[in-house]
Amino acid sequence: MSDPTGTKPSGGWYYGWTVVAVIVLSQVAANSLSYYSFPQFVPIWAAEMHARPSVFQLSIMAMLVGASPSSVIVGAWADKYSARRIFGAGLTGMALFYLGVSFATRPWHIIALYGLVAAPALTMCTAVPANALISRWFVRSLGTALGISTCGVGLAATVLPKLVATFLPELGWRMVWRIGALLVIAVIMPIVVMVIRDRPTERHGLHYLTIDGAIPVAASNSHGGSAMGSNLGWREVLSRRTFWVLVAIYLVMIGTGTAFVQNMGIFAKSRGFGLQETGTLIAMVGIAHVFASLVMGVLADRFGNRLPLAGMALAVAAGIGVLAVGHSLPVLALGATLIGLNAAVFTPLSSAIAAEFGAQDFGKAFGLAMLFVPLSQIFPYAVARQQEVTGSYLPGMAVCAGMLVLIAGLSLSLKEKNRKSPALGGQDAGIAAA
Repeated sequence: MSDPTGTKPSGGWYYGWTVVAVIVLSQVAANSLSYYSFPQFVPIWAAEMHARPSVFQLSIMAMLVGASPSSVIVGAWADKYSARRIFGAGLTGMALFYLGVSFATRPWHIIALYGLVAAPALTMCTAVPANALISRWFVRSLGTALGISTCGVGLAATVLPKLVATFLPELGWRMVWRIGALLVIAVIMPIVVMVIRDRPTERHGLHYLTIDGAIPVAASNSHGGSAMGSNLGWREVLSRRTFWVLVAIYLVMIGTGTAFVQNMGIFAKSRGFGLQETGTLIAMVGIAHVFASLVMGVLADRFGNRLPLAGMALAVAAGIGVLAVGHSLPVLALGATLIGLNAAVFTPLSSAIAAEFGAQDFGKAFGLAMLFVPLSQIFPYAVARQQEVTGSYLPGMAVCAGMLVLIAGLSLSLKEKNRKSPALGGQDAGIAAA
């Protein structure tokens, strides 16, 4: 029997978890070849196109530079327009990007495709609209839902590099990218568009929209756009101290970690390892990401975001130290695992933004935060270039580890506010973990 208050679902399953599942699928599709398999292609591209490996690091930088203004726009769209259209357009763009890369013959072709095609497409089918959507489906268990959703990125790193390492010698790198394009456009995009919904209705149940058990106001029955209007302007978001603290935390966390993930192919080669071992190390990064995303979500729900962020920063610093001294594959795998925890920073980051700004302004605030993502790409390029000049990763490792220790202290200074219920139009629905 359905609950007349609408606070419980008519069946035993909350549809919000189905929405989270297709978000995972979308993130796997978007991040698989474009990011986590990227280090495996760099040595091949460098040899075939007669270019330095560091040149191809500009591809990721171009993507992030292009994605930063896209994030602001998509964040505003996510608060107002249909998630189906946003995700559908993004996944279609990713399929076109994969196909385009398969025809590249010069380094600038790849850099341009990353900057002009992948950047806006990736923004429309990953974290910005995904986290905005989840914040409309969840107040209770928000951190857990965010953690599960970001597992898509970790799964991409766990599964795809090993598959690429297996099929790359047989199929060639161009065919690998073409198969990826076909899977995205013919399988994944239709599933995501068919399943996704913008927000819960009484038919779905509204009990996940409160923390303290209050009965929320019924959400709209429409599947297009946000359930509520945005209250804050961009200037007001930028005036919040917490916003800037969170930006600093995630930039250093992501930048220092990806400095070694993106250079993993060259780093592994310097230790005497090949394609298969590189795939193993990247897979360990993905496993760590999946594990950390789930754990960080639960910890954010229970304890808040300060301690998880500080602990993550120290763990990544330890991972860099292990890589610095390690030469055997098991030791390097341990270092890669600890470094891989860094990607889960978006779980407590999203939880903290939801607590600070509420679901009604989440898309705008999160999109603005992503505007600064290109700055994180300074780390991978600087580490790669420094190694090419000096022949050693150690100076870059020392700088990155030191910055992470400072970020751990900054995380502990983070102030958190009460979490707000989207269904209640921003009224307090319970206390976010302090």
